Amino acid sequence: MTGAGEQVPGYLFRDEWHVAAVPAEVWAAVRRVEEWPAWWPSVENVTRAGADDAGSEVWTFVFRTRLPYRMAFDATVVQDEPLRGVRTTVSGRVEGEGRWEVAAVAGGAAVRFDWRVRPRPAWMRLLSPLARPVFVWNHAALMREGGEGLAARLGTRLLAPPVTAPAVAPALVVAAAWPAALLALHRTLRGRSRVSGRPRSPLRRPRRAPRPGRRRR
Repeated sequence: MTGAGEQVPGYLFRDEWHVAAVPAEVWAAVRRVEEWPAWWPSVENVTRAGADDAGSEVWTFVFRTRLPYRMAFDATVVQDEPLRGVRTTVSGRVEGEGRWEVAAVAGGAAVRFDWRVRPRPAWMRLLSPLARPVFVWNHAALMREGGEGLAARLGTRLLAPPVTAPAVAPALVVAAAWPAALLALHRTLRGRSRVSGRPRSPLRRPRRAPRPGRRRR
């Protein structure tokens, strides 16, 4: 299993939403990132964090995921082409780069997202080799919800179901991967605690101290 300080393979996600609306309307809705929480239920908050030394916009995003954690990251706009696309660098729980663009297609517009990121928290790096199918499923669920929310925001429909690559693993694989990943993490942390002279695993509930004035039987 990969150690917390080692490099783990990153994630390359490619998503597409095909919406029955003119590209200019789609662009305007997606570019107003501060309004994402109004139509994308999993987006908890989007705030402008200011600008970097070069004057580029910096936005902080917080997503509620299908897993027991929130995904928070900063996105710095490094390229902004009106009515075409935006390219960003990403830092926070994940780091890397992202790009989205809007293009005309038959019947409407396509929104294409490209994310090339690596997890930063130690627990994510530890789980990544085993839990990759779960993380992919989680990403796909959030993006599918976003596509449906955008269509509803514009009062229209999707021309096709949202698409995510890599493809989501079968449900059975996802269901099996998460417990296996947690078990692997538990064993790794327990082994480290023994090496450091602390026999108790951080995942075990600590024993309660006896209350003052009460005898332990």
